[in-house]
Amino acid sequence: MPDGEYVDRLGTANVLRRGSDITVIALAAMVPRALAAADRLERDHGISATVVDVRSLVPLDTRTILEEVSKTGRLYTVEENPRLCGWGAEVVSIVAEECFYDLDGPIVRITTPHVPLPAADALEDHAVPSVDRIVETVRRTAG
Repeated sequence: MPDGEYVDRLGTANVLRRGSDITVIALAAMVPRALAAADRLERDHGISATVVDVRSLVPLDTRTILEEVSKTGRLYTVEENPRLCGWGAEVVSIVAEECFYDLDGPIVRITTPHVPLPAADALEDHAVPSVDRIVETVRRTAG
């Protein structure tokens, strides 16, 4: 956080990086990983990624999400939750309902495995999406 008072509006997503091939939606700790993955995807694989920091889930800025997905035609969500009932599932359902015909491929969710999140740091690091796993998932599915 910056020094001093910091005021921002809830319900406004922030587009941190613009790209033309895919849109990556992330929240909280996954945002820096999504940005690092986007840099590596462009540098090493020629995949240009928009990265959107959702910033708040309630209210959810669906307008920004839908606009960015419509531009690229591809959506990836990155979340440190298990796949079942995570916030990404809700975003996916909204995108599928609102801009299905703008999609050029399946929506991909990058999540933790469907297991309780480990408390041990090393195990937790292995479970949550890493930059490497984001890059590999996109590389494997975007082509």
